This record gives sequence, structure tokens and C-alpha cells, in this order.
Amino acid sequence: MQKLRTIYQKGEHLQAHLNNGTFSVLIKFKRLSQKNIQDNFTEIRAWIEELNRSPFKIEFQQIGYRSLGEQSIPKVLHLNQEQFLKYLSKERAFERHIYLCQMSFDKFPKLETLLRENPSLVMEYDEIWEKLLAVCDYFVAHPKPNCYIRELEIEGVDTKFIEQYKKIVDKLLSTILESDFFDNTVTKLSHHGFERRYGLRYDLPTIRFRILDKSLYIHGLSDISLPLDEFKKLDLASKTVYITENKINGLSFPNIKGAMVIFGLGYGVESLKDVAWLREKKLFYWGDIDTHGFAMLSQIRSYFLHIKSLGMDEKVIYSCKQLAVEESDSKRFLGELKSLTSEEQSVFERLKDDFYQKRFRLEQERIPLSIINL
Repeated sequence: MQKLRTIYQKGEHLQAHLNNGTFSVLIKFKRLSQKNIQDNFTEIRAWIEELNRSPFKIEFQQIGYRSLGEQSIPKVLHLNQEQFLKYLSKERAFERHIYLCQMSFDKFPKLETLLRENPSLVMEYDEIWEKLLAVCDYFVAHPKPNCYIRELEIEGVDTKFIEQYKKIVDKLLSTILESDFFDNTVTKLSHHGFERRYGLRYDLPTIRFRILDKSLYIHGLSDISLPLDEFKKLDLASKTVYITENKINGLSFPNIKGAMVIFGLGYGVESLKDVAWLREKKLFYWGDIDTHGFAMLSQIRSYFLHIKSLGMDEKVIYSCKQLAVEESDSKRFLGELKSLTSEEQSVFERLKDDFYQKRFRLEQERIPLSIINL
């Protein structure tokens, strides 16, 4: 039964119907050993008799056993499409899937190729398929709507629906929309990729920073958070910008003439890549001394080639080794990094190889500012 369910989930029966083909199932029986037959003779005999009474076509083979003689053993089960669906009680589901496919073809002819090749999409989302088509209707009529997802006025579709089903909605929209109506340079849905791809508004990341020079305070304010689009326009008179992975370090930075610190972004440093004025500043990045800390350093250097690392070297490692903890196996970054200096690459490789100690991780909050060359 489980094998038949697995075959069903692939949707090959629906694909055969949509492409005017035929569908049948062949399931090979596991060959029975002599010991298995001897130990379970009564049960196996009853099972074979039951198979002989079934409406299915079963191919037997004659096998000679040393102590049992020649036995007629089931080899292959043959099911046609009708028998297959009836055995799984999926006749009504099959009719509904045909109906949904035809509805899709009628509304959006461009979906025909997609669904003929991937009919399991309709099977997987059959309960919400009509809502998915309603979403498609809306975007065809209102491409690049320039509003928030939850503001879309789609009859019968609740405000959270698209957020829950972005992956399948993206697959359908990218198939039916004209190329001018979506941004195909956006290939990932994370970090508001769906919204950017289909011309929707979204809550921009907030950048938190501290001004470390009192003479540069903005109306007496030193600790400020701004939406990314406003931060891009900021361009303070600071000459030096520190970027630190964790919040506490950003809060702990001392006063430094002509400087500011951006903090608490983690892998969110990607949001800084289009901040043009940062390219004119002296930049430093300070992260945890672990595999992900160096992955983030490599990431931000791919945006700002002149950025230097801060406190991420062997001098700090050996000064604070007693404060290290163990990096979780499941969370380690063991890939390749392309934007490290030779010294940084050496430390990164040693972290991966457990050179300093097993799963070495030195959190930047535990490193005294007194040993960091600010």
C-alpha cells in the first residue's frame, strides 16, 4: 500500500491523462527465500490464495526450492489506472484534479506546459488551488501593484494567504506574467525577495547605529535607528565606520573622534551593500571568532572591498582562549569563502579543522575592548 501511495504522490497517473497517454503500475514482489516460506508457510499460502482471488493481474514464476520442490510464487502485480485509483480510494480526487487542471488551462493557457510537466502541483495544493488562481487573476489585472501584500483586495483570499504560499504563487506568476511585469533578476524569495520581484511594498530593514563623536550628534541624539532607505541618505561627516555583528558590542563602543558604529545586523549586513556613502569611509568589521563570523566578514567584504577585520585574529584568540565556548555542530559554516585575506583564511581553516580546540567559538561580547585596536 505504501508503495502505491508513493507512486500516486508523483502524479504520473494525472500526467498520463493530461498528455493523452496510458498509465499502469508494475510492482515487483520481493523474492521469498526457502527459510521464509518454511517459517511462515500457512500465512504465505493464504496470502497467495488471496492474490489469486483478487481482480488484479498477477504474474507468477516457478521457483525450485531444495526442500520444497517447485513453487508458484508471485512475481509482478499489474494495475491499470482504474484499479490503481480504486484501490487507493482516489477516484473522486482524480476527477477534481482533472477539473482544476482544465480550469487553469482555460484561465491561463501558459500554465498548460507547467502542469503537464508537474501535475503534482495541483495535487499538492488542490484545497487552495482556486485561491491561487484568484491571486494570479489579480496580478494579471494589477501588475506591480506597489502596495503591501496584506493590502491586496482579492475576493475570497485572506490577507495572510500569499505570505503562507509565496513559493507556489511565485511559480505560477513567473509562468503567466509578461516579463515586464516582474523582476526576474530577483531569484530568491527570502529577504522580501517576493515583494521585490512582483512590485510590492515591504517593511524595510531598520539600521541601528551610534555616533561615537559628540560633535557629530544629530540634534543631540547619538543612538539612532532608521529605515534603510533613510539611512542611505544619511552620510554623516564621520570618517570611520565600525560594523559589529552583535548588539552589546555596539552599545559598548567608547567615544571615538570622527567615528560611528553600526550594530546588530548579523547576516543582515547584506542590507548595507547599496549604501553608497559607506564606500567613502574607513570601514572595520568585528564579528565572533567562529565559522559564521568569518562567513559574515567575507560577505560584507564582497560589498566593500576595502573593509578591514577587527579583533578577528590569532592574537585575540590566544589572549582570550580561556573564554571560548563550543560552536554547535549543526550551526557550523563549513563552506568556501572567497573574500578573506590570507591571514583571515588561515584562521578560518583552523577553526574548521579544530586547530585551536574542538569547535572553537569566541563570542565577541566576551572580548575586552582593551585588547581591540580601535
